Parts: sequence; structure tokens; C-alpha cells
Amino acid sequence: MTIKNTNSKNHSINLILCGLAFQFIPLLTLGLISQKNERFLASLYPPLSLLIILLILGLLLYGYVPLVKGCRLYIHDKGYPSNWGWLGLLSIWGLSVLFLFPTKRNKLYSEESLAKDSINHPFNKLNIPEFLLFWFLGFPIYILTIVGLFGLVNNRDFSELIENADFNAVIGVIVSLFIGLFLFLELRRVGFDLRKFGIFNLGILKHQKNLKLIIFIVIIEYAFAWGFYSLNLYYISFIFPDYVEKFINESCFTNVIGLIFWSFSAIVCAPLLEELICRGIILQKWAMKWGIKAGIFTSSLLFAIFHLRFDIVGLFIAGTIFCVLYFKTGKLIVPILCHSLYNTIVTIFRIRHYYSSSNVDFISVNDYRASMEPLLGQKAIVAAISFAVIMVFLYRNFPKQDDILPYYRNPK
Repeated sequence: MTIKNTNSKNHSINLILCGLAFQFIPLLTLGLISQKNERFLASLYPPLSLLIILLILGLLLYGYVPLVKGCRLYIHDKGYPSNWGWLGLLSIWGLSVLFLFPTKRNKLYSEESLAKDSINHPFNKLNIPEFLLFWFLGFPIYILTIVGLFGLVNNRDFSELIENADFNAVIGVIVSLFIGLFLFLELRRVGFDLRKFGIFNLGILKHQKNLKLIIFIVIIEYAFAWGFYSLNLYYISFIFPDYVEKFINESCFTNVIGLIFWSFSAIVCAPLLEELICRGIILQKWAMKWGIKAGIFTSSLLFAIFHLRFDIVGLFIAGTIFCVLYFKTGKLIVPILCHSLYNTIVTIFRIRHYYSSSNVDFISVNDYRASMEPLLGQKAIVAAISFAVIMVFLYRNFPKQDDILPYYRNPK
């Protein structure tokens, strides 16, 4: 890839991100505020309410300037007439269509440039912001569109369809399988050898040392989550009681079919996809760009943010552990198995809760606090001890800045 083409593509993605930020960050902020206070706008002085609405509308319209410009430049960089970029006027839907255009590789990559950079070119051909935009924005748009059409064809209320917990479990597995299929095809297209990620090296389990490492990590991580997660949720209940009440009463599945699909998604799909994306691709790409320490920090933070949950600190620590495990062993199968085994424990407890409670059970936030208060001391002690053990493990095993990336340590 030539430097000129790389910079051009980065510039187009930056423009697209800027446009989307102008369009959606003010809307999302207002939506979150309104969710906490349904009468927020009505409680303001009328001219001020009108001013806020006009400001958000103005930012939304202004966002089209960098968005369309970025879309025109982006599609031109892929080897197509820039007029296709006017699809950016449809915002994320138009952008999702542009992602489907296959790159005309002969316009972006010359044989000379690939030969000159034969070791690093698979990672160099991946633009992480573009990659994330497609998989976490563009691809879900396709799925929601298909689901919406399905609901209309079958004369079903779309909102009820989406809110159904078992439907979410089934569609979650289907989406994960599609993402996995297209992700593997895309990685092969840009030149990755999937064997070099160390996903399929199950022979590593023959060594007792590796098995002990996996079991140790899962136990200490679950102990930390058991304590720190509960403490977080307890204290958040005093700030956002409605959120916590809704969270603790939320059901992942309501029947056996939903249970099976949700369990498969949690134990198989999520660990495989999340580790491949966050550790196999993003970690190593950013480690090449900014250094190993920065790569571990940023990829773990991204891993935590994308879960969209309150326990961002615990998820960040879990992501850091998985990064260190990948560097320590050189095999992605190790963090995948740790992730899967941890999710298996969580799934077992959810299944037990499902069979031990009736469908009419409702836990108020006050009842939740009352049940938690006798356990706060125990949970704090467990969280502190497990956190100390985790810090010792990370200190002793944290990779050095000059370590070779796992992808390049694995033979074909």
C-alpha cells in the first residue's frame, strides 16, 4: 500500500467519523438526559427548549458536510466514481451501502508495495476505524433492515419483536454466525493466515501448565468480578435506581429455546469473535502503530466500552488479562478458552436462577440493597485480594515493548 493511499483512506474515515459525531452525539446526549428526566425539555424556559432543538438540528445538518465529503473520498479510494459518495446523504444507511462495495485492490495495492512490505502488509491493509464502523454499525443495519422487512411481511409489530428476549437470543446467534463467516472471509481476502493467530492450536491443552494457567485465570477473574461487580452495582443503585432495578430484573431468556441459543452465544460465539477482533486484530494492529503497552491499553478500553455496561473497569481488567495471556502463550486459543470458561460459569448461574425463580418474581431496588448489605464486607475483601493477585500476574507477565507480536511468532 502506498503512503499516499493510506493517508487518503485515513482522512476519509476521519471525515466520516466527524460527520457521524456531529449528527448523533447531541441526539444521544439529549436522549439519555430525557430518559432520566422525561419532562426535561418541558421543564426548561420555552425559548431555551427551542434553542436546544434548533442547535441539535443544526449540528445534525452540519454533520452532512464532512460525512458526504468523507463518503465521496472513501468510495473514490476504493476505486469507484466519487458520485457514489452522495449516498452519505442517507447517513448511516447510505454509509452501510458503501461498505458493501468491494475494494478494487489494483488501485490501492501494487505488487511492488506488497513485496516491499511483505511481512506487515496484512495488518497495514486493515483500517481499524473502518473495520469497526462496518462490523458494529454497518452490519447491524443490514440485520435490522432484514428483521424489519420480516416483521412487516408477517404483519408483526416490530417493537414487540425486538423486545422479545428469546427473539434476541436467536437473532444474536444468527448475527454472530454471519459476522464470523464474513470476518473469516475478509481476513483471508486481505492476506491473513488464520493458523498464525493460534485459534486452532488445541494441542496446547495437552500441557498441564497451560491448563493450570487457564483455570487459575478464570477463578481469579471470576472472584474479582463477583466482588467488584456487585459493589459497583450496589453503589450505582443510589445514583440510578431505575436503571439498576431494570437491570437486575432483566431476563436473557424466557424459555428453553432462548436458554439454548443464549448459552451458545455466550459460551461459543462471543469468546471466539471478541477475542479474534479485540486481541487478534485490534491489539496487534495498534501495538504495531503505537507500541505494545499502548496497544494493550487501548484495545482493552475498546473491549470494555463496546459491552455498553456499567462494569467498564472490570471489563477493562479482563481485556488486559486476555491481552497478556495472548502475548505470554502466543496462542489466541488460550484467551478464547478463558473467556469461554468464564462465560460458562456465568451461564450456569443464570440457568440456575431461571429455574429457581418464577416468571412473576420482581426485585425492587430496595430489596436488592437489603440483600446486598450483609455481603458488602465479604465482597470488598474478595475483590481486594483477587485484584492484588491479578496485579501481580500482570506485573510478572506483562510483555516488553520489543516483544514480537503473536501473529508473527506462530508458524504456518
